[in-house]
Parts: sequence; C-alpha cells; structure tokens
Amino acid sequence: MKSLAFFALSAIATAAMATQPVSTPTLKISGTSVQVASVNGGNVSNTAKDYAYANQNIASNKGGVEIKGTSSQTAVLTQANVTNDARSAGDVAVQNLASNVGDVTVDKSYWLTGSSTQTVYITNGSMTNEADSGSGCYGSNCRDAALAYQNAASNMGDISISGTSVQSVGVSGYGTKVSNEADGKSTAAIQNLSSNYGKVAITGYSNQSTSILNGAQVANLARGTHAVAIQNIASNDSCDPPPAVCVGPACGPFAMR
Repeated sequence: MKSLAFFALSAIATAAMATQPVSTPTLKISGTSVQVASVNGGNVSNTAKDYAYANQNIASNKGGVEIKGTSSQTAVLTQANVTNDARSAGDVAVQNLASNVGDVTVDKSYWLTGSSTQTVYITNGSMTNEADSGSGCYGSNCRDAALAYQNAASNMGDISISGTSVQSVGVSGYGTKVSNEADGKSTAAIQNLSSNYGKVAITGYSNQSTSILNGAQVANLARGTHAVAIQNIASNDSCDPPPAVCVGPACGPFAMR
C-alpha cells in the first residue's frame, strides 16, 4: 500500500512541489487567533477549470503561518452546501475547514500558552471536494492528475503545536454528506477528519473526536486508473511519502505550463 501511495502521489504532485517558491512568506499572529465561519441555509462554492487548481479555505490556515499564543478555528454548516471542484487539465482540489495546512506553527508567547482548538459541525448539509480529470491532460507537467485533499478540523503538512490540541468533527442528519473524490487517471483521494496527516508535532495533550450520526454519510473515493484512497478519522498518519502541499500564489501543476 505504501509503495502504491508513493507512486500515485509522486506522479501527481511532482510539478506542484517543483513550483514551490524559494522562500515562503509567513503570516504571523502574536496573541490570540479566532477564526469562525458559519453558513446557515446557504451555499459556498469554489470551482477551477481549464488548467484547474481549486483551493478552498474556511476558518483555516494554509501556507506559512505562525501563531504565538492561542488558535481557535470553528466552521459550522447548517442546512448549507460547501463545494470545491477542480475539473480536468492539472486538477488538484484542496478543501480545508477549520484546518491547518502547509507549514503552520502554534507556539506559546511570553504571556500565553500555545493551544489549538479546531471544531467542525455539519448538520443537514454537505461538504464535497472533487477533482475530476475527465479527459485529463497528458503532458509531463500535469502527470494525468486528479488529486483531492479534504481536511476538516485537521492538520496536514509540517505542523507544530506547543501545548493542547483539541480536534472535533460532528456530522449529523439524514442526507448530510461529507465526500472527497478523485476521479480518473492517476487519481489519489486523501480525506482527514479530526486527524493529523504528515509531519505533525504536538507537545502536550491531544484530543481527537469525530461523530457521524442520524443517517449522515462520510465517503472518500478514488475512482479510475491508479486510484489511491486514504481516509483518516480521528487518526494520526505520518504518511509515506509526506503530503505535497502547495502554498505559493502561482502554485499548482499547471504553473509549469
């Protein structure tokens, strides 16, 4: 399984990794960071076509972020639909709710202990992320890619938390659905719910919980050619290889075209 995952992820992510900027700007917060996103009875959608690279962040930190103190991230979806789609060409769909992705540090300051609280509640709604290669692109730059990353109350990449880490996801209600799908060609679907994926260091107490209730559904699907599906629910996964996380403003497999 590890060798298969290595092949698929390496083939898909090589171009994205190659286009990383030499030095990534760091967003710095000294003190308390509170991020809250509430969607009630509405729709949030993010779609990329042509060369394709869809990145959706809700109450999340992505890239080079340093928080000296307390970080609180909350996303609440009630009778709401949140979608993120990358279709064809170089694909790559990255969807984050109340998550840290990339190179993120939550550390103590001289007056605050470092702590991270990540919470996602989805009730009678949906959260979907999809990379659909369709005809795909066949050049050496895009590697026939369809790569879907979905994170809810999770940490993915190179993450350091000094202190307490609490991660919780609640999915409830008949017809409520959380789905992540990579369809076609080299594929690869990675779904993390209240999980740590990659190089994650937590110094202190870690609490991870996920509840799926009242007919709700959670699905992670890799369809098509090489197809690798990795699903983590309230889990820690060091992953082999480490996840390729695009952080630059011009990143994505299509950046090399």
